[in-house]
Amino acid sequence: MEMIEREVGIVQIIDVIGEVDLYNTKEIKDLIDEKIKQGKYNILLNLAKVPFMDSSGIGTLVTGMYRLKKYQGSLKIVNIVGSVAKVFKMTGMDTHLEIFDIEDDAIKSFS
Repeated sequence: MEMIEREVGIVQIIDVIGEVDLYNTKEIKDLIDEKIKQGKYNILLNLAKVPFMDSSGIGTLVTGMYRLKKYQGSLKIVNIVGSVAKVFKMTGMDTHLEIFDIEDDAIKSFS
């Protein structure tokens, strides 16, 4: 898994590339923790290039979302596709996490 960081205004965008599973979810957790330490509480995860995510990945996202809420921030998701979208739907996380199809819409939602 690879993560590419970008910033648009107050939004930290993280492009995740590759599978997200038990073996690498700590990398996402650590990056969210790093952003919190930097005082950056609005994070958008772009999952367009994530072909697979297991339940530990979903759990990491939910935990990150709740941690950011403590600082009046939020974690939002853009571009879930294929089996990842199915996992979100099956676990009910599509109702807990804000999910967008278009990155610009997601960015605007932080305002």
